[in-house]
Amino acid sequence: MLKGLLLALITLMLPACSEPKSESPESVIQAFYQQYLRAFADFDPVNAEHSPMADNSPLIGKYIAADTAARIADLHQIYEQGILDSDYFTYCQDYAPEWVAALKVGKASPQADSVSVPVSIGIEEGKYLQLMVYLKHEGNGWKIYRVKNKTDNYEQNIFDDDAIKQARAHTR
Repeated sequence: MLKGLLLALITLMLPACSEPKSESPESVIQAFYQQYLRAFADFDPVNAEHSPMADNSPLIGKYIAADTAARIADLHQIYEQGILDSDYFTYCQDYAPEWVAALKVGKASPQADSVSVPVSIGIEEGKYLQLMVYLKHEGNGWKIYRVKNKTDNYEQNIFDDDAIKQARAHTR
């Protein structure tokens, strides 16, 4: 009897043990920004299509929500679209290698069906740019779907369909 009960208990526990554990939102943000900021600092426009920052890079595929990645790639195809006026993930025009070490990732806060994580990235003169990064669960992990510049209380609204429609009309 005890042997049967023990076997049943082990059988019930095995599936839970074999499920992969999702990384925490903070560790996802830390890993993404460490890699992305290095790539941003070392960006070579001549080899832009092979950059970790390229729309089709494995880095973007691993850490960015599919709808967000698709929207950004679509916007990059619109000449002078005026929606992405700086890099979406950093709100910067360029980045220096010595600033990468200043990255700070805060604690995740639950939202309705997502989490937000405060991120501080180093910028010139030892200052910081405060970002709020939003993640949602997609596939088997957390993915970034929205980034807001908290320092300047500004957000590049990449999901504004009317603005995108106007940008397309402007370039024709």
